[in-house]
Amino acid sequence: MDLGLSEEQLKFRQEVADFCLKSPRYRLVDPTEESFYSPEYYRDLAGRGWIGLHWPKRYGGQGRDWMELVIFNEQMGYQRAPIGDTYYGTVGLFGDFCCSYGTEQQKRDYLPRIARAEIRFARAYTEPDAGYDLAALKTSARADGSDYILNGQKRFITGANVADYLFLIARTDPDSPKEEGISFFIVDTKTPGITVTPIWSVAMRTNDVFLDNVRVPEENLIGDKGRAFEYIDKDPHFRYETSLGFDLGNTCRTFERVVRYVKEENKEALSQKAEVRQRLAEIAIDIEISRLMTYRVAKMRSKGLLPQYEIYVQKICQAALEQKLANTALDMLGLSGQLEMGSKYAPLRGMMPLNLRTSLISFLPGSPEILRNSIARKRLGLSD
Repeated sequence: MDLGLSEEQLKFRQEVADFCLKSPRYRLVDPTEESFYSPEYYRDLAGRGWIGLHWPKRYGGQGRDWMELVIFNEQMGYQRAPIGDTYYGTVGLFGDFCCSYGTEQQKRDYLPRIARAEIRFARAYTEPDAGYDLAALKTSARADGSDYILNGQKRFITGANVADYLFLIARTDPDSPKEEGISFFIVDTKTPGITVTPIWSVAMRTNDVFLDNVRVPEENLIGDKGRAFEYIDKDPHFRYETSLGFDLGNTCRTFERVVRYVKEENKEALSQKAEVRQRLAEIAIDIEISRLMTYRVAKMRSKGLLPQYEIYVQKICQAALEQKLANTALDMLGLSGQLEMGSKYAPLRGMMPLNLRTSLISFLPGSPEILRNSIARKRLGLSD
């Protein structure tokens, strides 16, 4: 498989980079409500047709392939674009799922509005006692005439406080085997009975979402009833929000800053220490491994193939890389590396403590054990 970029793709990468460098950054929203998001910047992206750029043109996309999506995401991450945490839940999860399994009416109702930056979604999968063992979820969806009545609690729902809709999973048949009878729903966050309360994690705000007799029209069931687990098992993209390329771009930018600091901005000759040189070289290798895995998944998507274990490998590589980079940088910086942003004495503008905290939650959409078990099952044919 050729993982190189074509001349057209290289031109697109430069176009996105030029936009990021020249576009105003605008004012960020209140960080207690949402981390690193600018509505004006987001609308600028929509104006260029870059929200859902890989979707069909009739739904507001540009019909580009997945490699161009990764190129876009990688530049967004590298340039620290203020697009917020819900972008990938909106485009990469709900939008892509809707493209694959939504009805024609659902595609026409939601995708163009997403592409115009008019609405956003938050993924509502995890629960207090289920985590990402989706077969153990307890949120119920009981049929009531032409509606469903939802009851339950969702936990760690990032962006639920600012989203217009929830992309929610619930049990529609309590008598079915645990991996059956589970369905996807589109839930308007303004529906009576929904309560959102904040959870402050080590790096960001997320939320609890309580559902108390929430009435959802039957037409908001997306995909076939009772087949949610089947969809997710067939395409792991809908379980593990890979945000293909964004985290890679962000990591590359951070690594460049660390290397520049080692070479130019310190007086301890860190660049001459063998341990420092070796650890940075190892990270450079890991970045290339993560890039190759990311591009492989994108190339498979572009060819109409559904990656299976490849997504799990990509996620493990990227998450481990983020943790390794944060720990290496803090080891090199010593005690001063623990100083937070805002301190004039903090090296690298105090970004590394936040990077470390963020890296600690990088495995939350699936622990290493779950991911590795999935690789064993899908690649090696070993039973659970």
